Amino acid sequence: MERFASSISRNQSDEKMKKCKFEIIDGKCVIPEGVTEIQNRSFSNCEKLKEVSLPSTVKCIHNEAFYDCWGLTSVEISAGVTTIEPGAFLGCPGIETIRVAEDNPVYKSETNCCLTKDCKTLIFGGKSSIIPNTVETIARSAFQWCEELAAINIPASVKSIDSRAFFGCLSLRKIAFSDDGNLSEIGDDAFSHCPALRMVTLPEGIYRIGKGAFAHCINLWSINIPSSVEHIADGTFYKCPILSNFTLPDTVTSIGHYAFCGCHNLEDLKIPASVKSIGSHAFAKCGRREWVKIPSTVEYLGADVSSIYVPEEIVIPDKLEPAPKDPYELPF
Repeated sequence: MERFASSISRNQSDEKMKKCKFEIIDGKCVIPEGVTEIQNRSFSNCEKLKEVSLPSTVKCIHNEAFYDCWGLTSVEISAGVTTIEPGAFLGCPGIETIRVAEDNPVYKSETNCCLTKDCKTLIFGGKSSIIPNTVETIARSAFQWCEELAAINIPASVKSIDSRAFFGCLSLRKIAFSDDGNLSEIGDDAFSHCPALRMVTLPEGIYRIGKGAFAHCINLWSINIPSSVEHIADGTFYKCPILSNFTLPDTVTSIGHYAFCGCHNLEDLKIPASVKSIGSHAFAKCGRREWVKIPSTVEYLGADVSSIYVPEEIVIPDKLEPAPKDPYELPF
């Protein structure tokens, strides 16, 4: 694929691209005064870019502005930047240093994280980031495709991890949650496609684990579900083929579509009597039929129950409804 180093957008006209080219010297790009926005994919796949410095005239850094800049290691945010869209630095695994001008009214930097001024929301980070103990929200796509991030500590102050916050962190092996923390929500796809994850210990108090939160974690074999969780969302553990050390608490009342689809190693999983609803393909491709047993208290079964043991007292035809056409239509 051709790599674009300096144009504002690869889809814009040649004339506009000529007006918006930035010079990169020895890996550093100093964007000139007068530029007010860094558009979507302005520096997409710019392999030569190592450092970027923004002028005070820049107000907004758009989504995926620095998409897939593998060599980018240092980011300087000027005082004029008031909007950094989610995923602005998506796919920049080498970011080591994040600096925000002290007189910026909206953002600040601390421990190689870009934070809101009140230090309560983490906007984006890099491979050497340490999450401050003031952070309450890890924003959407904050570490998405940060492929060199190996471990992260989630402090007790964090209340929510937004969607895709750690999506595609290919080297992430350890997530340390505080036992006495305030975490209540893990967003959709938050830890999806993290193949190095093997064990996860979630703290009590979490009430929501989003759709596809741990989907495609192909080496995840052990995870606990806190008793505060009532719903296993669509595709939560989709294609986690070696997941085996796992227990559903008796607080869970529903299991979503494709929740455990492709979990080949789920042996002798007992679904508690509290579960009233099981979505379509929830246990498809889960190995031997007798490994997953549902209680007779279940009131709804979705399509494709061939991979689970169904008690005789449950009349399957009365409980079937159309399933989603394809798991890839789901948002994970």
